[in-house]
Amino acid sequence: MRASVYRRNRLFETAVVSMPEPKPGEALLKIRRVGICGSDLHIFQGHLDHRVPQNGTIGHEVLADVVSAPAGSGFTGGDRVVVEPVLFCGNCRACRMGATYLCYNLKVLGVDAPGGMQEYWAVPVDRLLKVPPSLKDDDAALIEPLAVATHDVARAEVKPGDRVLVFGGGPIGCLIALVSRHRGAEVKVSEINPYRVKLLREMGLETIGPGEDPVAIAKAWTAGDGVDVVFEVSGSPDAVRLVTDVVRVWGTVSIIAIHADPVAVNLYPMFGRELTMHGSRLYTRAAWEEAIRLMASGAIAAGPIVSRRIPLEDLQKGMEEALGGGPVMKVLVEMA
Repeated sequence: MRASVYRRNRLFETAVVSMPEPKPGEALLKIRRVGICGSDLHIFQGHLDHRVPQNGTIGHEVLADVVSAPAGSGFTGGDRVVVEPVLFCGNCRACRMGATYLCYNLKVLGVDAPGGMQEYWAVPVDRLLKVPPSLKDDDAALIEPLAVATHDVARAEVKPGDRVLVFGGGPIGCLIALVSRHRGAEVKVSEINPYRVKLLREMGLETIGPGEDPVAIAKAWTAGDGVDVVFEVSGSPDAVRLVTDVVRVWGTVSIIAIHADPVAVNLYPMFGRELTMHGSRLYTRAAWEEAIRLMASGAIAAGPIVSRRIPLEDLQKGMEEALGGGPVMKVLVEMA
């Protein structure tokens, strides 16, 4: 079968590999779609070489069909599923606290362990969730990033009437904005890519575009008070420098983006306004279940963020285009 392998030095190649043999408790999946996400771009740039094996297979935003599953697992051949790609020990302090997705021995499928950029994949059945029949494949392939967004918004405790500013209008930033709006918040998204600005506006989101001042706009929007919640999803050091400047007294700063290097943040407002700053990573099972409900009900229409589909053999090109910052939002690798 075909699989994409990571050679390092910004190189992915398609290779012929052996079919996986499911272990006890695992299902064999035939892959339909795999999304390219920001974490994958960090892998491409070498930022996660301490975790991703050379010649490993990435991909954690996965939609697949069950080929076979253990008896009594609740899954049968033909089921459409998504994969919650988190492996945890169950014994460490984080797991005992209930934060299994932050396990001290955490392994993420598609990062630390083989992922879905291959035709067939063997995955523990307890990592699978069924996809409602009403969802199209492209929509179902967005459940994983939507689960990220539902988790992020829940951690930030966004409430009806809140004013929310999102730095970064890529897929996750867009989905955070949509989930926040669904919760009754007023939302603005700061984004410098003209293609993404246009797409966000077409999806009914208010934007702060290139050349505009997010701090000035936030102050004008809130009569000088500052927003209730700001999400940093851009990965830009420039945005990090501004996040504490736009938030009200007792407001919340939520850091979502991966910053590979230390960056400067203005801490005086942390003291002066008694702000709360937290990180938000991955997701709970409840976040997945909420994402599926929101998408299946039509409350969140995420499909427009899919800008193109590519074959597995074009993964290298897809990475380069996504990293280039051109007219692209979400790229899906189409396997079937």
